[in-house]
Formats: sequence, C-alpha cells, structure tokens
Amino acid sequence: MAPELSAQAEALLRAATLGGFLGAFAFLWLWEGGHPLDQPVLSRSRHLARNLGIFVCTVGAVYGLFWAWLPKDSLGWPTLAANPDGLLVPLRLPAPVLLVAGLVVGDLAEYLFHRACHRFRWLWLMHAVHHSDPHVDVTTGLRFHPVEALLQNALVLAALVVLGIPPWVQVARAILANPYNLFQHANVVYPQWIERRFRWLFATPALHRLHHSPDAGENNTNFGAILSLWDRCFGTLREPGSPRQPRYGLRALNADSWQTVRGMVLTPLRARNLGAL
Repeated sequence: MAPELSAQAEALLRAATLGGFLGAFAFLWLWEGGHPLDQPVLSRSRHLARNLGIFVCTVGAVYGLFWAWLPKDSLGWPTLAANPDGLLVPLRLPAPVLLVAGLVVGDLAEYLFHRACHRFRWLWLMHAVHHSDPHVDVTTGLRFHPVEALLQNALVLAALVVLGIPPWVQVARAILANPYNLFQHANVVYPQWIERRFRWLFATPALHRLHHSPDAGENNTNFGAILSLWDRCFGTLREPGSPRQPRYGLRALNADSWQTVRGMVLTPLRARNLGAL
C-alpha cells in the first residue's frame, strides 16, 4: 500500500494549492499592470472577466470529475487516500519517490495530450479556445475549454491510477503546475538569466510565447507543460529567435464574438467548418 496522508496533511495540501494559485495570480496581475512586456488590451478588466468566466466553467467541470472519481470520507468529501492497486504499489515506494514519479508522469501525460490537441481536429477545436486569445497574459492561463480540461485531467488521473500513485500526488503537483502555468503566460519582462539557466530543462516563458504564435510552424512546437525535456526528446522543441514584438492568437478567431465566454464555450461547434483554423 502506498503511503497515506493524515487529514491534517490533506487539508494543508488543499490550502497550499489554492493559496499558491491565488498568490501567483495576484502577484503577476499587479506586475503586468506596472511593467508589461506587451501593450495591454484596451480593457484589462474585460479581458480578465471573460477569461475568468470560462475558468469558472472549467473549474466546475474538473471539480465534478474529481468529486465523482475520488473515494469519499465519512462526511462525503473526496479523500486523497492511496490507491489500493497499481504497478508501483508492490514496491512500497516512499512518499518522496511517489511524488517525483507523479510529477514526471503527469508532465509527460500533459505533453502527449497537448500534442494530440494539435494533431486531431476534434481536440484542436477545443484547444483553439486557449490559442485564440489575441493578448496573452496571466489570465490566458485560466482560458481552457471545459471539455479539454476534463479530458486532460482524466488522462493524468488514469496514468496515476495505473501506476498506483495516490491522488494526493496530483494535488501536490498542482501546487507547482498551476503557478507555473500562470508564470509562462504572464505579460511581463523576466530577467534574461531565467531563460539562459533553465531553458535546458524547463518550458520557459519565451518557449511558451512562441507556442502561442498564430503561425502553425511555431505553435506546433514547444508543447511541454513544465519540462522542456519532452520536446527535446521527441523533436518538437523550437528555440526562440531574436527578440521581436509578440504575436498571439488565431487569425480566424480574432473577432470579438470569439472572445466572449459564450463564444469560447461554443468555439468547437462554431469553428468546425472553418478550414483555415
């Protein structure tokens, strides 16, 4: 049986996940307001409201998945107890090893799913919601279609279940992954040493900004969520060239009707006949 957590440890993990996310978002939002990399959209508040709206829909869908899948405690709340079965369970690995394994496996699963979103049109129509943001900033890290988020989280959970990695590892992983997602998208000027020292292993902001280019030759690269390792191993890494004015969005979805919450939710249906997407 994999190591289990006490109720106090579970509560601490949940609090750290929420606190890390909210803290990172607030910090980056304020930083963008003071020293943006690119000129902000006409109304930052409207941009925030729209991306926050789709985020609320997505959180509801994903939380519903967790609520339905995770075992419940005596009060009916989802518990983060260890999986009773799985390929790694007989090894009785300690918690730190399970945590590292979960971080790596989860990141690989997200990389593979991300590549699939760019390869298969029915997935791309949902993923286009994220790429259609014409102004990438910290709120873009909130902008995912609910069905895409459901599928991605289901894939990661399935990988952890097969290996017998307990659900608390996925929650612990979110403490790192959620703020890092915001860090990648934030419209700020980071010190150059971040790129120089960490790009060999991590999917840095400059790598991810290139992924948000409207040009297919650029947005079909740099799929890594946290690690750039997978892009290097599978030949999908593209290094940014000389500094240039950022270009974002999808030309076919630039109209304001695609940027509303309703427009984003309905994008997979409305855009299915757009051959140039």
